[in-house]
Amino acid sequence: MASFSTQVRNRLGLLMSYLGRRSRVPGGPLTLAIESTAKCNLFCPMCPREKLYFPPRNMQLSLFRKIVDESKDFLEFAVPYGVGEPLLNPEIYDMIAYCKSLGVPTGISTNATVLPEQACRRLIEAGLDYIIFAFDGATPETFEKYRKGADFHKVRANILAFLKIKKEMRSRIFCIVQVVRLKDNAAEIPELIRMWRVEGINEVRVKKDEVHNEGSAIPGDNGSRPPLRHPCYLLWRGPMYIHYDGTVFPCCYIYPNEPVGHAGKSTLKEIWNSEAMVRLREAHIRQELGAYPACRNCPAARPRMAVTAASFLINTHTVRKAIPFFERLAQMRNISVFETLK
Repeated sequence: MASFSTQVRNRLGLLMSYLGRRSRVPGGPLTLAIESTAKCNLFCPMCPREKLYFPPRNMQLSLFRKIVDESKDFLEFAVPYGVGEPLLNPEIYDMIAYCKSLGVPTGISTNATVLPEQACRRLIEAGLDYIIFAFDGATPETFEKYRKGADFHKVRANILAFLKIKKEMRSRIFCIVQVVRLKDNAAEIPELIRMWRVEGINEVRVKKDEVHNEGSAIPGDNGSRPPLRHPCYLLWRGPMYIHYDGTVFPCCYIYPNEPVGHAGKSTLKEIWNSEAMVRLREAHIRQELGAYPACRNCPAARPRMAVTAASFLINTHTVRKAIPFFERLAQMRNISVFETLK
């Protein structure tokens, strides 16, 4: 595990590079999204899998360990999931435990369909710090429309059982119930929030739709956005996105465009300043994104500059836990830490 002073130096170096508009960046990303599996057991109409094919493959544990070993001196938060359901990889517990052994906090998102009591205990015993339960409807009809293949009552029971075990084991794992705001569940969100005001749930997150698939997106929301005002901070602080086979992308939003390296062939530090990564940062600095259509219309949140700067300085695990709170301020109290887009 990196010392506190090393972490601070890394954060400051990244921040100075971002503010100074430098395309070559010291240290390494504060967080990594490492796709433990591309397998999924559901068919959700608002998912990128509706448009893109992802082979049903798992990341090898040896590759995962290589990635974490190479990044442990700067990595502050590891996210061992991506387009798939992480609990479908039987080695997910070993991945979490390996990060824990190196002092790297971890978080996953799960549809909670394959979450028997044994899995609940193993996740907590492995040292998982943060978990998102995807739950996209307050009624069986709506939930099962958006989580095709899942059973409303079974998934709810699985989550409640996890919370019971969390209490029994005196775990401090941070638990979020997350709903993506969509055409047919928007009216149910107040009830869904009330439903999940239960002991053990730390936050209920209402997340905007980032995919905008036809049929599930809110009418009129096509995802179009004005030009970026500033270079994307994700390119300077992470998370970088690592596909199950080791292919590395600048972030999860730009996939499946040009990769910037391969974790099985290069080190993370080499990839962090690879020719492709530097070229992308330079395009953002110049605000010339013609070669990067995914960046021109990226759905990622755009914090105000003061908030962006703070995200470099505050522990990344803390930043993750604070995201639902600030989103709620923006949505319900009209107090926004994000840029005004129109």
